[in-house]
Amino acid sequence: MRKYIAYIATLCLLISYNGVAQRNNVRAADRLLQSDNPNYSEIRRLLKEATNHEETKSDPYTYYMVGLVDHNLYRSEFRKLVTPGLSGDTARMFRSVVAEIDGWVVADSLERRTDKDGRINIKYLRKIQDYLKEDGERMYSAGLFWLDRKDYKEAVRSFTAALTAQRICQPVGINKLPADSTTANLAYYALISAYTGKLYPEVINLSNSYLDRTANQNEAYQLIARSYLALGDTTGAVPILERGAKLFPETTFFFGTMISIYQAQGKYDQAVALIDKALEVAPTNPNLLVLRGNVYFLAKDWMHATEIYKKVLQHDPNNYDALFNLGQVYYNNAVSLLANPLATKLDEHKAKEYFRQSLPHLEAAYKLSPDQVRELLGNVYYRLGLEKRYEELHNEAKK
Repeated sequence: MRKYIAYIATLCLLISYNGVAQRNNVRAADRLLQSDNPNYSEIRRLLKEATNHEETKSDPYTYYMVGLVDHNLYRSEFRKLVTPGLSGDTARMFRSVVAEIDGWVVADSLERRTDKDGRINIKYLRKIQDYLKEDGERMYSAGLFWLDRKDYKEAVRSFTAALTAQRICQPVGINKLPADSTTANLAYYALISAYTGKLYPEVINLSNSYLDRTANQNEAYQLIARSYLALGDTTGAVPILERGAKLFPETTFFFGTMISIYQAQGKYDQAVALIDKALEVAPTNPNLLVLRGNVYFLAKDWMHATEIYKKVLQHDPNNYDALFNLGQVYYNNAVSLLANPLATKLDEHKAKEYFRQSLPHLEAAYKLSPDQVRELLGNVYYRLGLEKRYEELHNEAKK
């Protein structure tokens, strides 16, 4: 029994000693960092041990030092770049200043925690905030540096680090980002960098944190919706599209994309209801009216589609979509009649009349976009026996 008690006591002493050793490692790293020629490999080794040990991995001092290492590396490289005769590495400088946030974000989180008495004991946060008031701007510059070089992953990391620096610099008790132009621009640049780099999951992650703060909200909502769609996630895209449509009713992208989703799912009634809601705000918007006609077109409701396209052309006689689609409606009506094996002479007469009705609309659309209309227009010429016009159209395609 005495041996067992002695073993437990020895083990406790060893654990306690190991914890003291780890705290000494952090202090040793601090002293090495202040030397004239810091041994960064040894400093990082000491701090890595401290971050992995129970006694020191929850100590803000440990992570204050982790961030300070990268801060010093950044300052060292910066001095080289601004000192005549010395050669510095801009990319290394920017990577170092961005890397400092990794340690300091953990230190910040630990410093803001309340103790058992409900108090917050600040030891290192004010020092970190002092550093970040300057370094945050350098992180912003780092993001622009990498964006200019099309390294979108590094750009996102830099802009996100600058946003984190903005948050850390907030007073204790405030954890939200400030609603200022710097935050708005950083959030926007982070989103645009991620989207341009096709980092679609990152766009979505960023939106969860920064969408309410970003500049150019209309564009931001579009980027997020497009990212969901690029990942094939229509379920995730729809709520963003709905919010975008509510905030920016004049932008047809949101309604148009939702309508496309509903159309693909065969939910034509929901698509029409959505357009009608938008038309309450802009009753003569030709783009919305065309979309409404397209829904009926896809549902093969030729009568309603015809009414809508005619209404568009009353307001905008040169609207290409309405011209071409109305021509297609008449053409499809004719083809449907002729496709019936029991078609009568009367049906053939009606079909020919539909071809005649389609002709002026397709000819007008052809003037606006020849390549897209040529084939259908040629079919109408052929059906109506207009061989000369058909040949002219065929010859134009060869030029």
